[in-house]
Amino acid sequence: MADKKPLLIFPKPGVAAREPRPSGRSDIHLPDYERQKERIGRRWQTLKDSFEKEAVSLSLKPEGFFTEYIVVFEIADSIDEFYKAIAKIPGMFFLKELLEEFDPDEDFYKGEHKSYPGRIFVSMVNKKSIDEIIRLWDIFDKDRDAAFDSGLAKFKDLFKKLNKVRHYSVEDRLADTGMPQYLEEIREMGQENVRFEVEFAYPASQERRDRAFGEFQALIAEVGGEIISGSKVDLRAIRYFACLADAPISAFVELTNQTNVRFLKASHVLYFRPPGQAKVSKESNETIELDTEFKVDEPFGDPLLAVFDGLPLENHELLQGRIIVDDPDEFASKYIAGSRIHGTAVASTICHGDLNGEKQSLVRPIYARPLMHYNGFGHEEFPQDRLLIDLLHSAIVRMVKGKHQEPAVAKRVKVVNLSLGDSFRPFRKEMSSWAKLLDWAAYEFNLLFIVSAGNFGEQIEFTIDPAEFKNPISEEGKKSFLDQMLRQDFNRKILSPAESINSLTVGALNRDAAEIDPNHPMFFARINLTADHGYLAPYSRFGWGMNGAVKPDILMPGGRAFLRRRPGDRSEDHVNLMFEPGGYKEPPGILVASPGSSGQTNHVSHQFGTTFSAAQTTHLAGNLMEILLQLNQESSIDQQIDESFFPVLVKALIAHGADLGENYSLFRELIREFPSVDPKQIRARTAAYTGYGEVNAPRVLYCTAHRVTLIGVGKLFWEDKENAHVFKFPLPVSISSQVIPKTLVTTLAWFTPCNVWSNKYRIAHLYLSNFKNNEDLTMEEGMYDFRKTSKGTLQHQVYSGDRADTFIEDGFLIVKVNCRKDASDSEIKAWRRINYGLAVTLEIPETVEVDIYEEIKAAIQTQVRT
Repeated sequence: MADKKPLLIFPKPGVAAREPRPSGRSDIHLPDYERQKERIGRRWQTLKDSFEKEAVSLSLKPEGFFTEYIVVFEIADSIDEFYKAIAKIPGMFFLKELLEEFDPDEDFYKGEHKSYPGRIFVSMVNKKSIDEIIRLWDIFDKDRDAAFDSGLAKFKDLFKKLNKVRHYSVEDRLADTGMPQYLEEIREMGQENVRFEVEFAYPASQERRDRAFGEFQALIAEVGGEIISGSKVDLRAIRYFACLADAPISAFVELTNQTNVRFLKASHVLYFRPPGQAKVSKESNETIELDTEFKVDEPFGDPLLAVFDGLPLENHELLQGRIIVDDPDEFASKYIAGSRIHGTAVASTICHGDLNGEKQSLVRPIYARPLMHYNGFGHEEFPQDRLLIDLLHSAIVRMVKGKHQEPAVAKRVKVVNLSLGDSFRPFRKEMSSWAKLLDWAAYEFNLLFIVSAGNFGEQIEFTIDPAEFKNPISEEGKKSFLDQMLRQDFNRKILSPAESINSLTVGALNRDAAEIDPNHPMFFARINLTADHGYLAPYSRFGWGMNGAVKPDILMPGGRAFLRRRPGDRSEDHVNLMFEPGGYKEPPGILVASPGSSGQTNHVSHQFGTTFSAAQTTHLAGNLMEILLQLNQESSIDQQIDESFFPVLVKALIAHGADLGENYSLFRELIREFPSVDPKQIRARTAAYTGYGEVNAPRVLYCTAHRVTLIGVGKLFWEDKENAHVFKFPLPVSISSQVIPKTLVTTLAWFTPCNVWSNKYRIAHLYLSNFKNNEDLTMEEGMYDFRKTSKGTLQHQVYSGDRADTFIEDGFLIVKVNCRKDASDSEIKAWRRINYGLAVTLEIPETVEVDIYEEIKAAIQTQVRT
């Protein structure tokens, strides 16, 4: 094994001007002026008439007090910061903006009558504001070039690009919420009442919010329903105003605008949703006793890691003294020891990693805050009388800030593990409130949230001769299975809150450290379809994040999953597969601490899921922070990295070890055959399934003589003269002019404040220069699409080259970190400078008999002295 050498720290960067970003061009066909007047003109009065009619039907008093309504604008392309123009019209305020892909028609299309991207603007209006919009339209109708009042010019863009304008319907309030499926589950269980979340529009006025709440309370009482006492939540930071409510299941028979149930059409309601839920079953957990004595040093110091999950069994032999449980909600009173499965398993994985492998236990305890309780019917679940957003917000504030004159209970925590997801909220086009909360908290409190991508548990149709369904599966069979997984992408979208832009989202590799006996009887009817290439787990979810950001960000081992043929399947040309549940005495799987059925404190079990890929990532984060603390002890004062940079630097370092390796070609080969994928988009599309790939932990924990990693941090602002930093990476003269394979890896991470009203959402956009065209190293185009990696808050590139580049003495590679404003900052008048973390690695083959580490280290020391 190569000698391990410590990471190196960049000297403080210089200041430079920001590198401009190229702007995109729209090629969407729009109707001409006369045609658009014909299409849209009459719709304004129709809209006004429909609102007045609805006002009569919803009025609770003779004079009526439903004076505000929600209107939907469907437009082709986009209009930047349209909410600012809406704010200029009295009585109108902006609610949300959604990405959409519209079917083409004779007026709107892209290219040769293809689908086109667009936006949906949703706003609250009253009679006065509708009259003002009609006035603006009349001006445009008479003269397309007429000037609009200051701040209203974007309405001219709206009129040109508007496809439809309509009122907000019952169907809109249920779209992509999971509510219809949830209602069906309630009916199948024979329940007469249903509990659900009600999310309201968020006007700036507290009086208007209170009035909307009171109106809904009166309407739901008409059907014998009620709002759950104490469940109302009002979080201005993310414009979230909601409550829980109960209503008879009979109220949800007709889920269209034709319904006679008036609360379903309440004018201030944005959504009806199932309560946020992530149930964990107790029934499938089979455990065994630890077969060896497990001894590690006692933990010490303040916790730097936290886990929000179920209640762990804190006196388990593997967890004694290693977790600090904070249970202000007294969930422990609702847990029996044998039901503390999920929290115990996650805490174990964070503390020790996979117990099948080499023991690398963390040296510090972790802070554990339970968010779930045991319901007494075989499941751990979130409380039913409180919104999850409220519970999570309170947990975060209590941990790092304190509340009601109480001090913070774990203020030194830098990283939070969240291995929970809402199965009713796959991410398709709108950020969930849960994800918005994490994004806000990450920036506000400087926390890195490590989030699981979510598990896919539905059956998989595998096109293969049933006679070939046996171990070992052929190479072609494994490729075919992976291909069919990827083609299920619409049903495999990541689960809320995995779309959070500031969080590190983790998908699963079909891998663990367990040894299995392939001749064991339990494997005769089961198959491990991806055992050899060991890559994307068949249960892992994937898909883009907000505005096409890379999600999941990385992949980590989540345990091997075995599948079996569905009982009764008699197909002749394919097999229908289903997952075996996790929680086995026998391998494979991630080996974790687990309570015995009677609460034994010395039991373990094998598990799989993105839950454990996220927990193993958090375990790596804990080790990285100890390395950073050790580096600080060994560095001069001016080279030390303040702990406030640890969250973004750890985020960068974890992703810095990610690589698709030889699997890159496999995924490109499969995606190339997808009929809907443009050949130019294959590289970008790959990241939608794999993120940046598998994390190789040793690559980020230490350097070698042939692999040198420099880390740096800084603060940037978008204004001129403060919007770019320049780092100098020394180039080793010892390999100058030699034909040597070289790999350059660059990773940049930060947290952004977010504007929940803007279509861009992300306010702070940081980005690295593209090294493909640098003047010092001849590198091939990166493994990942450069524009796609700039969409989120984590930019990662892997370049390679083998040209005989010439390096001069004291030469260096310029690494430039740029900062610009993306979305406008809405009501955030002055956001802080943006912390970022940077990692850059240069690597050459071990067969080259030079030590580039010592050479680069000496050059860095010279830079520091200078």
